[in-house]
Amino acid sequence: MNTFTALIKREILDGMNGYIRVPAILAALSVFLVIVSTIGFGATIEFDGVFDRHPEVSNLGEAVEMAANSNKGEHELPAAVTLSYWVMGGISWVALPFVIFFSLLSSLYEERRDRSILFWKSMPVADWQEVLAKLVTPVLVAPLVFLGVAVAAQLLIAFFLSIVVLFQGGPVLEMWPLATMLGTWAVFVTQYAVSTLWVLPLLAWVLFVSSYASRLPFMWAVLPPAVIAAVEGILFETTRFLEWFGVHLGGWQAYAYHDLNPDIDGPRDFLNLVFGGVQMEGLTYTLSSGQFWLGLVIAGGFVYGAIEMRKRAI
Repeated sequence: MNTFTALIKREILDGMNGYIRVPAILAALSVFLVIVSTIGFGATIEFDGVFDRHPEVSNLGEAVEMAANSNKGEHELPAAVTLSYWVMGGISWVALPFVIFFSLLSSLYEERRDRSILFWKSMPVADWQEVLAKLVTPVLVAPLVFLGVAVAAQLLIAFFLSIVVLFQGGPVLEMWPLATMLGTWAVFVTQYAVSTLWVLPLLAWVLFVSSYASRLPFMWAVLPPAVIAAVEGILFETTRFLEWFGVHLGGWQAYAYHDLNPDIDGPRDFLNLVFGGVQMEGLTYTLSSGQFWLGLVIAGGFVYGAIEMRKRAI
């Protein structure tokens, strides 16, 4: 376990730009944009008649106070504030799929290209540990880092907006719905875990490509699936492969939630839809899906293939 932990740390250090700097820079940009939009343009400090039905509301503090004193304020305001923090601090999530994809694509390819594999193979570390470390780091560790950075961004935004509300005489504590925020952070982890297991065969394919491609790994990762889809369409006039690909890429949710008829009547309902009981339906569908389990078997085959290719690499 200590060896595997050391390998994970090495992968993080090698991929510092993607795993640490990219989310940190994008999160800082999110906070900066919130501050600029608040101070520089005054859109949050002064509303200037934005609320036609409530002309007495002229700034953020008064808007928060009005919402807190409304009939649904006790339930709706924490959800609205939490959702706004996710939106305002969510720029960094755009980069996560690219970080995962290109980290996997270069993980085993680069060490063969620069011949550093000769050094690493001389170390007393099994090939399966090396390959699993290169899979686990971008697929599991990187998203946790992104989540940690996103949480930090949300807290900074909450702190800044609390100062704004304080100076405007509004209820500062309403800007800190910690229970709701903690709940969304925890649910995100479980939601990401299920989605990752679905997409694992595609990620394992990219890792396998990285283990054998001598040149142009991106082309090797993209062209074979494209050729398979094209040949199937021409010869059989079907799209089974594309449908399978789409399901594992996220389309499974359409099947898991096809009976869901959400009745959204405010931020609380929307928050419950995204972070609430709907996740149980997704988990139930996942565990009962034969395609899901077949995908895990395929992923295991690709990972095994990557391990064997690394054993034979010189």
